[in-house]
Parts: sequence; C-alpha cells; structure tokens
Amino acid sequence: MNENNKIAIVITGMSFGGAERVTAYLSNYFVSCNKDIYLISLTKTEPAYPLAGLVHYIQLDPSESKNPLVRYRALIKQIRNTIKKIQPSLVLGMMSYSGSLTAFACAGLKIPILLSERNDPNTTQSFSNLEKKVIRFAYHKFAYRAVFQTESAKTYYYRRDSFRGVVIPNPLYLEDLPSPNTGINNTMEIMSAGRLSKQKNQQLLIKAFFLVHEKHPQCTLTIYGEGDQRMQLEQLISSLHLESSVSLPGIESSIFPKLQKAHMFVMSSNFEGMPNALIEAMAMGLPVVTTDYSEGRGTLVINNKNGLVVPRFNEKALAEAMLFIIENPKLAFEMSRNALCVRNELDSRQICKKWLDTIEETITAYK
Repeated sequence: MNENNKIAIVITGMSFGGAERVTAYLSNYFVSCNKDIYLISLTKTEPAYPLAGLVHYIQLDPSESKNPLVRYRALIKQIRNTIKKIQPSLVLGMMSYSGSLTAFACAGLKIPILLSERNDPNTTQSFSNLEKKVIRFAYHKFAYRAVFQTESAKTYYYRRDSFRGVVIPNPLYLEDLPSPNTGINNTMEIMSAGRLSKQKNQQLLIKAFFLVHEKHPQCTLTIYGEGDQRMQLEQLISSLHLESSVSLPGIESSIFPKLQKAHMFVMSSNFEGMPNALIEAMAMGLPVVTTDYSEGRGTLVINNKNGLVVPRFNEKALAEAMLFIIENPKLAFEMSRNALCVRNELDSRQICKKWLDTIEETITAYK
C-alpha cells in the first residue's frame, strides 16, 4: 500500500464510549477509502465496537507505576517508538489525554499531528488546572491542526487561527437506524444511556425522577450503561425506595429497539462534547430533555424547539421538564418531530468525508 496512505490513530482505549465508537467508525471508513489504518490503544482493551479486518489494532502495555509521571513518560516513549516503526503520513490523537501524550511523543518526528477534542474544554471537570494547561500547551506547541465537535470548543484553543481548528460534529450512522417513532409512546418509560460516572450525573436524574414518580407513579426510569458509580446509584435508588421503578440493566449493544419503546430520553450530564446517545434519541423521534451541559454554547438542542434544556445540577428543573413532556403530549410530539432534522444534519456520509478531506488537506499542507 502507498506509504502516503498510512494513518496512525491513538486513543486511550477502545471500550464502550462515544469517542471510542466514533473512532471505530472512522477507522473502518478510512480503510474503505484505501487508507492503511493503525489504531493504537494506550491500554490493554479489546475493541467494544467492530473493526474492519484491515485495521491494524495495536495495544500498548502501560506502566503500572503509582507515580503518574513515570506512567506518562513510559507511555510517551511507547507511543514514539510505535509511530517511528509505522512511519505514517499523519498521526491522529483522539481525546484530550491520549491526544496530548501523542503530541509530546511525536514532537520532532516531522509527521503532522492532528488532535481531536471530544469534550467541551470550557466545562470539563476531568482535569486539574495544571493538566488543562499542559493539554492546551500540547495543542498550541505540537499539534499542526485539531478537530473539534463544536465552535465553542475550537475557540477555547484557537481563537484566531481558522486553519488550525476544524469543526466536525459527531456522525449519525443512518444505516444503523430503524425508522423513527411515529408518535409519543405511552409506555411511560423514561430512558437514559451513558457511562455510570460523575460526569453523566445520573444521581441528579434519579433524584429528579423521584419527584416525577410522586406525581406519576406509573412512570419508570431505565438507565443503560456501566461505570464506577453503579454502587452509589444503587444505594440512592434503595434509599428513595425506587427499586421497582428504576433499573440499571448495564450496557446494551443495540440501543435503538430500547429507544423505540421509550416515552422520552433524558440526559443529566455536567459536561459533554457532542453526546451520541442524545443525538440517537433525537434521530429516533423521542422527546428529549437535557441539562445545559455546555453552559449556553450548545447547538444540538434548542430549548422549546427540538427538546427541553434545563440548568445543570438542578433536580427540580429537570423534574419539571420531564413532567412537561408527560403532561403536554402535543407539544412534546412537535419537539420530537423537529429533532428529526439531525438525520440530515449529521449524516455519517457527509461527516466521514469531511474527516477524510481534513486529513488529506493536513498532509498536503504540511509537506
């Protein structure tokens, strides 16, 4: 295969998650466009999403040292050695952590570095102030270009440089989608999906649901996903005596049949980039309620037009929004029809082509 077709993609791991799913889809798409793809995982994880047979999947062996500096240094060395062996025409670093390590690892190799931020850096709580400074330094010093999901994320890093920052939203894979719901389901099941984590703040959702359940005891809440907050969430459910109304069934490999049966979809996150689960719920014609995870900078859900947006950390406001959907079915249906526009706006064929165009433009401009 032509040496110019080699692309190395570096990511923290390939377990279940929005960024991981997009990375798998992009890898498969690039292979279909005759690119030679090397997908490098910084952890020993088997891919949670299917990878085309021609994708070279490489798992690095991270240090188990308790000293973070030792771990980072070891990973940077492994990344650098791997990239030197592959000799790609471009390196793509996905996500803040793995992207910044990749940028440091590839410094001086004379290979264009394209980074991709998958969260909103304005609101993320995943990193300390020092870590944020290091990540920003990596973007400014070593990244040739970077891809962001939203304009606000781009301006966080590159306020004036229109070439270095590229906005590409998350793709929606229409071939995976069933036909959208034709009406509001009367199942009274409120649904959510995402990693069980502090970021997703399912505790807020459960507390808000408690208020909804008091008024509409026939309602149920199902939260799909897995994570380190499971025990805390189970304890909260028990303390509110909601065991028969709230369920945590774990990871669901095919979420669309579940979306087809739900009454509404709710997202309670503290911060997000461009959440896949919310996009898919909108594409299935569900009424959606979401926290203002990007503090007014979001463009996905417009309040009272294609869904309801409430302040973060406000269980009363979240409960009131869910009650509004339940008690105003005509308005809820109207918003759900407006939400179907994401099917056209985020068509994966257009989004993946934009990714490929950006990569090829970057390689050409770097020469």
